[in-house]
Amino acid sequence: MVAAIREKITETRRFITRGIAPHAVLQPKGRWSRHLNTQLNSVESTLGVIVDHIDV
Repeated sequence: MVAAIREKITETRRFITRGIAPHAVLQPKGRWSRHLNTQLNSVESTLGVIVDHIDV
């Protein structure tokens, strides 16, 4: 289960860096880019907390 969650964290990070970051560079003040980046960072953080809790 931990491995699956870590895989999702990796997928989320890759999506942010490969999918969102280029758009954010083109439109740094774009509402969509900021919103999606914030939401995905939240998902990444939540998954990290879950993994930390399971590893204990």
